[in-house]
Amino acid sequence: MTPRTSGSTPVDSFFAAPMVLLGLTFPVFFFLSEDIGRTVGWLLYGAGLILTLGGFLYCGISRKSPSWGGASCAVGAAVIGLIAWNVHGWPW
Repeated sequence: MTPRTSGSTPVDSFFAAPMVLLGLTFPVFFFLSEDIGRTVGWLLYGAGLILTLGGFLYCGISRKSPSWGGASCAVGAAVIGLIAWNVHGWPW
């Protein structure tokens, strides 16, 4: 679908990448062993968070709206980070 018919923008499409990384965080915590799962899970979360912040920085510099993709990514990053911190503790 083209952006006009689907309602998505290239910025929304960019925010799909960090959402995939953030979405993989809990399966990695759950399915891998304790030490490896914690390490890889927090690395995936950190990469998703950095891409999310980079997307917002890009939107700010280029004066584009982050739209629903950016909003959902920010909410997802906050919720996933709080739950991961509560369940699995600090990353270090």
